[in-house]
Amino acid sequence: MVALMQRIRLENQSIFQEVNDFLSTRKSDRLAQAQKQAEDLSQFRQQLGQEIDEFLTSTAKSRQAQAEAQAEELRQFRSQLEQETNEFLATTTKSRYAQAQEQAAALDAFHKELEQKTEEFLANAAKTRIAEAQKQAAQLSAFHKELEQKTSAFLADTAKTRIAEAQKQAEELSAFHKELEQKTSAFLTDTTTDRAAKAAAQKEALRQFRQDLFLTVIGV
Repeated sequence: MVALMQRIRLENQSIFQEVNDFLSTRKSDRLAQAQKQAEDLSQFRQQLGQEIDEFLTSTAKSRQAQAEAQAEELRQFRSQLEQETNEFLATTTKSRYAQAQEQAAALDAFHKELEQKTEEFLANAAKTRIAEAQKQAAQLSAFHKELEQKTSAFLADTAKTRIAEAQKQAEELSAFHKELEQKTSAFLTDTTTDRAAKAAAQKEALRQFRQDLFLTVIGV
């Protein structure tokens, strides 16, 4: 009886150990998978931030280069215009001095008008670029929010699925334990009943043997 109980206890311990090892392995695999997903998400965010920074830097350099080129063209135009004007005035006679002054005034008015139009053009271009940049920033912000929402929803769904699986496994393990206990109790009950019956039969046989022996001795 003691040996049987020891064997049952060892089998129960072996079953519990196998169940714990199985659950530990599943937990390690899921933890590794969650860490890998977190690393992939972090790398994606870093890459996205780097690409955005590179895009903004490239755009700023391109716009600055265009502005510098326009300023250089305007400076060369003014320098050439002043040089041509000086040459023209130097070769013009006194009789044409008044006409030259009138032309200079017209030229100055042209310069002012050109500067005004240039400033208006640059202001409109700047407004357009600012509006485009704001639109891009708004789109980028919306993309970030959508990405965060999808990421949160994905992690929430994953957590719910894992919790449901863990609860199901716990229920299955509890049912297995109960079934094992019931089978063990039934086995022990049947074994005890069988041994009690055998002991009673042996006792009755011994009593009958003694009685027969006594009768045999008395008869002699």
